[in-house]
Amino acid sequence: MENVKKPQKKMSDTTLAIRFFYLYLKKYKLQFVVIMIFIIAATYLQVVAPSLLGDAITNLGIYVKDYFTHQHAGDAIEGLKKVAAYSSQAQDSLQQIAHQLSAATGHSIDWHSLTSSNVPSEVVAHLPKGTTIDSLQQMAKMPSDWSQLTTNNVPASIVESMKASGHPLSQLLMVAHSHAASTATFMKGMWQLLLVYLATGVSMLIYTLLFSRIVAHSTNRMRKGLFGKLERLTISYFDRHQDGDILARFTSDLDNIQNTLNQALVSVVSNAAVFVGVLIQIFHKDITFAWLTVAASPVAILAAIIIIRQSKKATDAQQEEVSQLNAYMDEKISGQKAIIVEGLQEDSINGFMTHNEKVKKRTFAAQAWSGMIFPLMNGFQLLSIAIVIFGGTAYVLGDTSMSLTTGLGLLVAFVQYVQTYYNPIMQISSNFGQLQLAITGATRLNVMFDEPEEVRPENGVIFDAIKNDVKIENLDFEYLPGKPVLKNVTIDVKKGQMVALVGPTGSGKTTVMNLMNRFYDVNNGAVKFDGTDIREFDLDSLRSKVGIVLQESVLFDGSIADNIKFGKPDATMDEIITVAKTTHIHEFIESLPDGYETHVTDDESVFSVGQKQQISIARTILTNPDLLILDEATSNVDTVTEQQIQWAMEAAIAGRTSFVIAHRLKTILNADKIVVLKDGQVIEEGTHHELVAEGGFYAELYHNQFVFE
Repeated sequence: MENVKKPQKKMSDTTLAIRFFYLYLKKYKLQFVVIMIFIIAATYLQVVAPSLLGDAITNLGIYVKDYFTHQHAGDAIEGLKKVAAYSSQAQDSLQQIAHQLSAATGHSIDWHSLTSSNVPSEVVAHLPKGTTIDSLQQMAKMPSDWSQLTTNNVPASIVESMKASGHPLSQLLMVAHSHAASTATFMKGMWQLLLVYLATGVSMLIYTLLFSRIVAHSTNRMRKGLFGKLERLTISYFDRHQDGDILARFTSDLDNIQNTLNQALVSVVSNAAVFVGVLIQIFHKDITFAWLTVAASPVAILAAIIIIRQSKKATDAQQEEVSQLNAYMDEKISGQKAIIVEGLQEDSINGFMTHNEKVKKRTFAAQAWSGMIFPLMNGFQLLSIAIVIFGGTAYVLGDTSMSLTTGLGLLVAFVQYVQTYYNPIMQISSNFGQLQLAITGATRLNVMFDEPEEVRPENGVIFDAIKNDVKIENLDFEYLPGKPVLKNVTIDVKKGQMVALVGPTGSGKTTVMNLMNRFYDVNNGAVKFDGTDIREFDLDSLRSKVGIVLQESVLFDGSIADNIKFGKPDATMDEIITVAKTTHIHEFIESLPDGYETHVTDDESVFSVGQKQQISIARTILTNPDLLILDEATSNVDTVTEQQIQWAMEAAIAGRTSFVIAHRLKTILNADKIVVLKDGQVIEEGTHHELVAEGGFYAELYHNQFVFE
């Protein structure tokens, strides 16, 4: 096996997750800067909002106080409006007089030039009693807007008249201006508050949309990177991991990461910013109220830390059990036919129930711990509100320098601050369960990314064809350290020869085949083609010339034609039909309604096990390999299909160097060389007749016709 250098100190799951996220998110640095700008803007606005609300409440208190103190503010304003109306009325009267005089004299007269001395007495006689031209001129000069009236720009006669009537002008002005000022201040504060809330919502919407875009692109890159890594992993990785476990990394782990990035991460960042901003703001606004606000938070944070740690342990255990359940289900679904044939449905259900029960317990524990956060933090929030209300009220009433309206504004503002202060703690804590799922998922993906890849030589030799021989020299191999599978195996094969490997289960036959295609690398010794160690060959060129039919034939989702040309996508239909005829599967395919265009999958196909192997052989032959490996290709077929495959094998082997493993010894009677393996060692070697004549282990197998695989 490959020697992988292990780190001296194992990184924590959180460190691995941070490294993983950094690698995939560092590309979006500029976008994150923009996001942070909007987060800071939204944070500032959220922090300012309670203060503005407090000011609005204070102004509302002033407004209400003025309203009840001066209940006739409306009457005062109406009275002032009537006074201001004297200005326009006086101007109208003067304009009429000027018009009459102009008509009588034939000269244009400006009303501004009229005085008591130049207006005839008969005209003045028509004016109201006590009104003179000069008094009209004084009234005409008054402001027409009541808010601009003062005791200085209102004629003394009017001022004295109002005073005599019990409605002094100065008092009306004070009441009206006080009411107008408090109303304007209150409305201004409310408009500011509305704009702040609107701007906060817009900022949050913008950074959420930007973050969603980053998440979509980054998780897409993760998925592509993961699949690319999967294609570069060694065969040993797939031998060590169940299909369901690998699939879980593409589904649940990646889904958890995507959901967390979309929902929890941006929430955590923004809430952390709000938390810091609120702390700064409350201590800047009023220290006493600030200490009342944070009084219960140390206990709350300590409780949150304890719960979060327990939640992390429970979530890790949950994900592990889910992965095991997925692996179990994948295994059982794949082998469902065998389960039904053997009548093992009850055992399969019992196994599922065992795994499912473990998942249920782990899920309950994880949800219980993570679900405990929100109600606990909500309780601390309500406790802090009570502390602020009672403590704040006592503080306001005890501070003689503070007005009640100001104190009321502070009280309302800090009740809001308590909610704003605890909300980030609640949100971060409640999101931790989801964050932990993402950390666990990222750690599992990171472990997969750290798996060693196939060793590909730099500037490897291009393998064209076997010209002379294939040699396996003094080969030692072990899957696990200290457990040898092959020991000092040596096999010499000439070009064009067919070699059969025979032996009981576990003797190392399949391992020899895996080493010849470099699925694994040897521990000692070498596999050589024409004297060149295969580790020196370019891996792609090597495998393109080595065809292998595995023990279990696999069909891919697509048409039958697509499956046959899987290794040679540009193959023509004539080539596909030719290899199908060679493997004696053509007639069956043609009997199907859609022929070669019949859609098949590995789970749902029209083929028997033997016919799948015929398709697999056809697929391999189409690539025209120079070295052919057939790994127990006739072990699971009926006699008729076996004969058809035997004919196909003979046609495929002709002119090629080939290695064959078979259960049924009669399929390899014509082999140029038979190598007998037992306990990882070569114990016999020769032709069928030579080995039978020796009367050894092979002869015993042959005469007993016993299947040891």
